[in-house]
Amino acid sequence: MINKPLPTIGVDKYTFFQVMSDAMEGTEYGESYSLKGTVEIAPTDAGGSDIFDADNGAYETSSYIEKIGHEITNADIPPEVDAMWRGLERKNGLVEVGNDTKTVYFGVAWRILKSDGTHRYVRYYKGSYSFASNVGGKTKPSSGSIDKQTAKATYTAVQRDFDNNYYAYFDESDLPETITKDEFEQKWFSDMNYYPAAE
Repeated sequence: MINKPLPTIGVDKYTFFQVMSDAMEGTEYGESYSLKGTVEIAPTDAGGSDIFDADNGAYETSSYIEKIGHEITNADIPPEVDAMWRGLERKNGLVEVGNDTKTVYFGVAWRILKSDGTHRYVRYYKGSYSFASNVGGKTKPSSGSIDKQTAKATYTAVQRDFDNNYYAYFDESDLPETITKDEFEQKWFSDMNYYPAAE
């Protein structure tokens, strides 16, 4: 039975984990870090199909996905997160950005609220962040409503060496009866290798 499609109405619990190692034996992640203030997450995935012509016609068709990842709009990207995503060390709270930044990989997870009050859970196994400086601003108006600023970053996913997967998602309605929502969420946002399975 296919459940009725429902619109999504919110997103929260954006959590990322540094990839410590990724090998054929498995992928290990560091401690989880919860980023507050998520406004929007927009997938950057694009797909298409390629036709190979032979014998004077369409011989074979292949489908592909490219630019896998997402763009996050956040209330702000705090200095400690900025430094982590760029692979920098802070000096007494100071973030110095030069051309010596390195690529650091992270796994990431979040949840999406659907219109019936249930959630869809998403995770990307491995990827890196790119973003412009978040030190811009706009003068506060002398009267009227203040136009609030946001920060953006792009997460580009790569295949995990361990299993060649990019991402996974899971609907709360598919939870086994032996697992409560609280148990599931605790594991989903603390262990990137967790799979919900009936005991």
